[in-house]
Amino acid sequence: FGSAAFTMAAVVAAAVKKRNEAAKESPGTTAASAPNASPTPEPEIELPEEGTGIWKFQRAAAKFYIDSRVQWSVAGLIIGNFLFNILEKWIDPTATELTLLWDVIDGFFNVCFAIELCVNMYAFWLKRFWKSAWNVFDFVVVAIGLLFMSKVELPPSLGLLRLMRAFRVFRLFKRIKSLNKIMVAIVRCIPGVSVAFGMLFLVTAFYAIVGVEFFRTFGKDGHFMNEIGEEVPLQTARGFTYGDEYFGNFGRSMYTMFQVLTGESWSEAVARPLLLSNDPSLKFGAVVFFISFNLIGSIILINVVIAVLLEKMVDEKGDTGSADEERRSSKRSLKRSSDQGANSLMNGQDKQEVTVSTTRVAAIESDCTTVKGDLDMIKNQMDMVLKAVSNLPPTGM
Repeated sequence: FGSAAFTMAAVVAAAVKKRNEAAKESPGTTAASAPNASPTPEPEIELPEEGTGIWKFQRAAAKFYIDSRVQWSVAGLIIGNFLFNILEKWIDPTATELTLLWDVIDGFFNVCFAIELCVNMYAFWLKRFWKSAWNVFDFVVVAIGLLFMSKVELPPSLGLLRLMRAFRVFRLFKRIKSLNKIMVAIVRCIPGVSVAFGMLFLVTAFYAIVGVEFFRTFGKDGHFMNEIGEEVPLQTARGFTYGDEYFGNFGRSMYTMFQVLTGESWSEAVARPLLLSNDPSLKFGAVVFFISFNLIGSIILINVVIAVLLEKMVDEKGDTGSADEERRSSKRSLKRSSDQGANSLMNGQDKQEVTVSTTRVAAIESDCTTVKGDLDMIKNQMDMVLKAVSNLPPTGM
């Protein structure tokens, strides 16, 4: 099963690589869809605005919190806490021999995680903090840790909340980008892979129903006749008959088919008693039943699930790269349009200024012509007055 899955994964990876190479060679292909495309730069985290009062240091706290050294330090604390949990369950599973030591270690990590959570809440309060599912997960885990550290009496039904301490290690997915990308890709692949899982479930349920119908009464007397006619005892280690334990009802039969699907000791425990019975029709039916289920379920459908998972992960990456490239292209086009619009506006303003200047000059020239005409008319009138004055006869004294 493992080699078949590996082979199918390799085939799908080769097919995806070939498809990408063909897409790269075809015209009109964007750089984001090419296998060797440059990686998309990580988006910068938007820092909060400068605040006043108690929020005066919010921006500085955000810069401090998103610093890579701080994030790696928190990741180191998470790993250290997980290693101490392993050590506790290894040398003192009941936590009764070194109770004080485990309480001190657990308290230290609880305080560290509480301080980290408070800084995060202060830096990105309010909407940005609660909008992140990872932050909500951190809050729940840290709150439960502080609850148990304070030795609050809880009902027995809530004692299982202590198991949430082990979930602290999953906080690494938030801080290590490579792990975060894998987790996000798997979550995004669930809708596509669920169809393949649904097909696998339907096939397994069908074979489980057939198994109940044909094999439920096999060995019902606690023995069976083998192919050489000898009576052989046939009871399981739990005291049940073969048919009752493996195919007694739909639930047991479904689990038996799941055991066959995983390849865990199914041949010796489940199949061989049927194959070695003295009933030729039962032997032939068992051969067809188990071989067909292995071919359809273990070799085909399981590898279909793997193939769909790989295909969806690659497509998701390509779609993300294409979307990023489209956004960058849109920004470049918008910038060019803005530049062209600005240039056109500047050119229009220049033309308008030139038109205004020409109009003003023409108006001034017209005014000057009018003034010149008026001055010529005044000059002519003065000449006429002077001439009339000179022609007057002299008066006597």
